[in-house]
Amino acid sequence: QQRQRRGLLHTAGPMTAQMSVRAGEAMDYLIEAVEQIPPESWDQPSNLAGWSIRDLVGHVTGSAAKIVALVEGGEIWQQPSEPDDWKCEDPPTRLRELATRLRDALPGADMDAMRPSPQGEVPLRRALTYPVSDLALHSWDVYRSQGRLVELPEDLLAFCRELVEPLPEEMLRRPGGFGPAQPAPEDATPTTRLMAYLGRSVDRS
Repeated sequence: QQRQRRGLLHTAGPMTAQMSVRAGEAMDYLIEAVEQIPPESWDQPSNLAGWSIRDLVGHVTGSAAKIVALVEGGEIWQQPSEPDDWKCEDPPTRLRELATRLRDALPGADMDAMRPSPQGEVPLRRALTYPVSDLALHSWDVYRSQGRLVELPEDLLAFCRELVEPLPEEMLRRPGGFGPAQPAPEDATPTTRLMAYLGRSVDRS
């Protein structure tokens, strides 16, 4: 899910390096999740209404491709990635190919270079925040769709929380955004609390 975040990552230096690390980390975390999908599970319903696991992976593959296009300076599309546009016969291989391109492009990327975004022209480091968070959150969805509640890596969790928690409810829950917050148990982990806040069911049953 792509969201606005006012004033996020306006500084260079350490923040620029951090964005490069988070992008690579999110890509690797997604690949790990997708590689664990059993063959018989791909066409089962995901935890997101109306999408199969194959649809979910198709959508987030589009987000991964957008990250690569942003870093490489390629053509950028502004609408959310439609699953049918990104489904393929071998999603893990396609994602590994995108990860290789990302690793090759990041060292030479100018994080201050302007890129198109839903908010207009912004520095690359800011344009990356939305699709990178999409990879992290949907990796959790991939696991959740198979009945597993997992913890996001600490740095990715902090990154996603910094992105979404300051947003006003009307922006967070607008049509096409996140659903109503769901209940979380009293002993919920930080990841579980975040995902419940973002409309995901975290019922252990």
